[in-house]
Amino acid sequence: MARTMNRKPAAKRLIAAAAKRKRVVSGRSRFGPGRKAVSKRSKRGAGSLKGLKAATRKRRQARFAISALPVPALSLPEVSRYVPAPPNERQLSGAKLSILYLVHGFFPESYTGTEKFVLNMAKEMQRRGHRVKVAAYSRLVPEEAPLAFGDVLGHEYEFEGIPVLAYRHRGQDPAQAAGFGDHSLLALAESMLIREQPNLLHVGHAMRGMEFVQAARNLGIPYVMTLTDFWFACPRSNLLRVDKQLCAGPEGGVACMTHCQIPYAADRLNAQMPLLLGASRIVAPSVFLASFVKQALPALPIEVLPHGIRQETVVPNAKRYGKSSPITLIYGGSLNEHKGVHVLIAALAKVPSRRLRLHIYGSGEPVYEAAIRRAAARDSRISFLGPYAEGDIPRLYQEADMAAVPSVWYENYPLALHEALAAHVPVLTSNIGGMAEKIVDGLNGYTFRAGDARHLAERIRMVARDPALLNGLKDNIRAMPLPDVGAEADAYESIYYAHARS
Repeated sequence: MARTMNRKPAAKRLIAAAAKRKRVVSGRSRFGPGRKAVSKRSKRGAGSLKGLKAATRKRRQARFAISALPVPALSLPEVSRYVPAPPNERQLSGAKLSILYLVHGFFPESYTGTEKFVLNMAKEMQRRGHRVKVAAYSRLVPEEAPLAFGDVLGHEYEFEGIPVLAYRHRGQDPAQAAGFGDHSLLALAESMLIREQPNLLHVGHAMRGMEFVQAARNLGIPYVMTLTDFWFACPRSNLLRVDKQLCAGPEGGVACMTHCQIPYAADRLNAQMPLLLGASRIVAPSVFLASFVKQALPALPIEVLPHGIRQETVVPNAKRYGKSSPITLIYGGSLNEHKGVHVLIAALAKVPSRRLRLHIYGSGEPVYEAAIRRAAARDSRISFLGPYAEGDIPRLYQEADMAAVPSVWYENYPLALHEALAAHVPVLTSNIGGMAEKIVDGLNGYTFRAGDARHLAERIRMVARDPALLNGLKDNIRAMPLPDVGAEADAYESIYYAHARS
C-alpha cells in the first residue's frame, strides 16, 4: 500500500522517464553531460578539453591560407631600362640643388624598404653638397604641433642629420582616400614649397601626400616619381583582393569594385592621371613593377632603375656547409599577413629536423602577429626576436644560412632580399612578381609556389637533408654583383640635374 501511494500516476511516470532519457542523450542534465553524450562525444574528441583546444586552434589557423595561390595570367608590356644621359652644363658646373623628398612614412616611426630608399638618396645627395629635406606623414605629430593648417598639423625634426617635416591629419587617416583634394594638406604643402624653394620634388611614395604633387604642379616645381609599390594602380597598394587572391589589375576600376567593393576606384584613377602625366620622370626599381603599372596605366612612360645596396654596411657571410651542418632560416621585415610569415611557420612544422632553426625579426599588425606567435608556440625551433635597426642587419645575415621572403603578394623590389644577396646568403622566396625576377631557382636561391606551405616545406627539407647545396648557391651569388647605392645616386643625380628648375 505504501509502495502504491509513493508511485506517481502512470502518465506522469512516463513523461518523467522520457524527459530523463532526453536529458541524458542530449547531454543537458543539470549535473553535466549524460554518460551517453560523453561516450559519443569522446569518440569525436570534441567533448574533452583536448578536443576543444584542437577545434579552437583549427578555427584560428583557418584564417590564413597555406595552399598555393592561383596566379592570374598576365600579359605585361615591355618597359625600357634607365639609360644615363651625358652630364648637362649645370651638372658640369658643380651647381648644388635643393631637393625635397616626399614619402608616406619615415624613420624612426616607419622603416621599411621605401623609407630606406628615401633615406639612402637623401644622405647621398646631402653628402654631395645638395640641400635636402624629407616631407612625411607621421601619426606621432603632437596635438600642440607648431604648424597648423586647418585639419593638418606639422612639426620638424632631424633623423641622422636629415631634416624632416612630419605632418598628419587631426581626424581620419586618409591612406585610402578617393581623391587628392584635401585643402588643409594642400595649404601646408604650398606653404612649405614656397618657404623651401626646392629645385625639384622627388616623390618616393605619394600615399597621404598627393597634395604635395598638386602643390608642386601649381607652383611650377618639377617633380620626378619612383614607384615603390602598386599604389597608383591599386587603392589597397598590394594587389591582393579582399578574398586574399592575387589581382590581375584594376581594369579601369571595374575589378576594384567587383572584387574589393571600392566604388571610387575609377574616379581615383582618373583624378591622379593628370598629376602622373605631369611628372618629369617616372622610375621603378623592378621590371615587374614597371610593367604591371604600365599595363594598368598605359599612358605612363616608366623606366627601370634598380635600387642599390649600401656596400659599406655589408659583411659577407663566409660560412661553408657539410652534410650535417645546422641551418638557420632568417625572416626580417614587417609582420603583416601579406608578408606570408604564416606560410613559413606552417612549412617548418612539416619538416621535423632538429637541425633547423627559424629566427623571425620585425613587428607588425598586432592581431596577425599574435596569431603567428600562437601558431609557432609549440615549436621550440622558432624564435621571435623583435624589431631590428639598420645597424643590426650585418649581424642578422652573419647568423643566417638562408633568408626567407615568403610574401603572398607580388612584391616589387624587396630590399630584404637584396640585403641577403649582398651578404652572400641564399634566398627562399615566392615565385611571383619582383621576387621571381631576382631569384633564379637553383642559382642564387630557391623559389616555391606563393602561399604553398607544402612546396616550401619540400624546399626546406631538401636543404636540411643536404646543407652542402648552399655552398654552390653562395659561390654563384659571389659572381653576381649587385648595384650599390652610389651608382643609384649617380643615376638620380643625373635625373635631378636634367629636370630641376633654375
